[in-house]
Amino acid sequence: TSSSSGSNTVRSQQVKQEIQDQITQELAVANASELVNKITENCFQKCIAQPSSALTGAEDYCVNQCLEKYMRSWNVISKAYITRIQQSSNN
Repeated sequence: TSSSSGSNTVRSQQVKQEIQDQITQELAVANASELVNKITENCFQKCIAQPSSALTGAEDYCVNQCLEKYMRSWNVISKAYITRIQQSSNN
């Protein structure tokens, strides 16, 4: 019976890891969605004074700069987050 309880423990750990992986993936999707929503909202408010059927050159430039700023920030935060997760899983 000790072998069956050992295999149950291994299976339980596998299930736990699968659930943790799924939660991590869902959080990543939620974070990406939140980023897109924030970029859209903030860059639109910052750059588009009068909505129309096309962007002016200044609006296009502003939106591009705004997007680049958010993406640079996102990359820095993501790298730090991944490093923290890797360090905590190694302990």
